[in-house]
Amino acid sequence: SRLAASRQPDPLATQTGTIVTIFYDVEGNYAMPGQSAACVGTAWKILEIEARLGIRSTYNMVARLAQEAPDLVAAIARAGSELASHSLDHQVLIRLPHDALADNIRRTRDAFAGLGVRVIGHRSPQSAWNRRLMGLLRAEGFRWSAEDGTEPHPYRLAGEPGNALWRFPVADDDWHYGRDPDVRPSVVLARWQSCVRRAVAARRRHIAIGFHPWVEAPRDRFAVFETFMHWLREQRDIRVMPFREVLELMEEGGRAARDDSRYALTGS
Repeated sequence: SRLAASRQPDPLATQTGTIVTIFYDVEGNYAMPGQSAACVGTAWKILEIEARLGIRSTYNMVARLAQEAPDLVAAIARAGSELASHSLDHQVLIRLPHDALADNIRRTRDAFAGLGVRVIGHRSPQSAWNRRLMGLLRAEGFRWSAEDGTEPHPYRLAGEPGNALWRFPVADDDWHYGRDPDVRPSVVLARWQSCVRRAVAARRRHIAIGFHPWVEAPRDRFAVFETFMHWLREQRDIRVMPFREVLELMEEGGRAARDDSRYALTGS
């Protein structure tokens, strides 16, 4: 995947500054039994923070949890943030047989449609993805997928600009807590801030950082999360936007480049 990215130009090369996408995996009991109440409750608190700061983000929801929390889904949509797929039920999708995988994707899309939401984005549970999964996502009309990765910029997995499936590499997340339950929230905050600073110093045009509302639910962790969001909002040369809006920027840039190419040919 890093090789694929290296063969493509950065689709955001003409943008100034660094775009940061903040996203949340809203998964509740489907990822960790007994966590749906904490997950949904914390997601509501996150929405309040984002409203105060004028931030829009991406909420990757397990479809079955979305059906259990339609008021949260509606609030996310009203806030102007993006709703995206985190699968039907948080199974590791690449382990499923072909027909079961295709059914999971279709049922996820249809579940959101039943809530009045058209999803075009997907995040694979546990960041486990492969070409088969991506091919089925594209066949069902998805336009982006986001998983852990070290690629320097988003890149096309398949299709032509305007109808392609794009992949967004994820630079960091809050799973520091999962790997080391004793880690201090202040240490995790420093890591998130360092991730952003490194991206700015390297003149990267986009990075994505992910969170899990149920992981952020403890009071000390949530306080640090809120501190990070305020810090991020105060940074110069940084824009915060959901994946959907970044996709629009990439495709606008692609159209402009193709138009410039046509004009050059006409004038030659």
